[in-house]
Order: sequence, then structure tokens, then C-alpha cells
Amino acid sequence: MSKLTEQLELMGCDMEGALNRFLNDEEFYEECYGDVLVDPAFGKLKEALEAKDAETAFQCAHTLKGVISNMGLTSMYDIIVRIVEPLRSGNADNLMPIYDELMKDFERYKALV
Repeated sequence: MSKLTEQLELMGCDMEGALNRFLNDEEFYEECYGDVLVDPAFGKLKEALEAKDAETAFQCAHTLKGVISNMGLTSMYDIIVRIVEPLRSGNADNLMPIYDELMKDFERYKALV
């Protein structure tokens, strides 16, 4: 395992499942990991939540949920699900504190690179 994947595993990430999805290509995984850290969907989600635009927020959050799941980023997945589910029913109220929690966790992952 690379240093990054070892650190992620220590953080509780599902590296076995993630690397399996990436055909055990750690270099490709690390490239995609870097892409996640600059994904514009995080900023678009914030804008949509602030505007109470549940449809756009749902699209962004649902996309991020899939990406985060495929990457095996367990703690972020557990948070994004708490944003996706209310949005699925059109409720965009009181989700900014959860978004802030997501971004705090995001910073832990960003600090690894």
C-alpha cells in the first residue's frame, strides 16, 4: 500500500473495497483522490444550500455521494448521506451545519496530500 492509502485506511476508510473498484491500481486511485479534492460540486452544493435550491443541491450531493462512496471515504460518506436524504424529498432546510461538518472532514482528507 502507498503512504496515502495506508493513512486513509488508518482513518477508517474502506481501502480494500475502494482499491478493488480501482482494480488495485493505487496510482490511478491517488490521481482520482486528487480530483475529488478539487471537485467543483462541493462549492456548488454550498451555493445551492444557501439559496435553498433543493433540486440543484440534491444533484450535487448525490454526485458527491457516489464519488465519495467509490473512493471509500467512509466518514465523508456518512455525512453526505445526511445531506442527500432530506434533499431527496425536497427539503433544503437546516443542512448548512451538516455541510460545514462535511467540509471540516474534507479538510482532514485534504491535509493528507
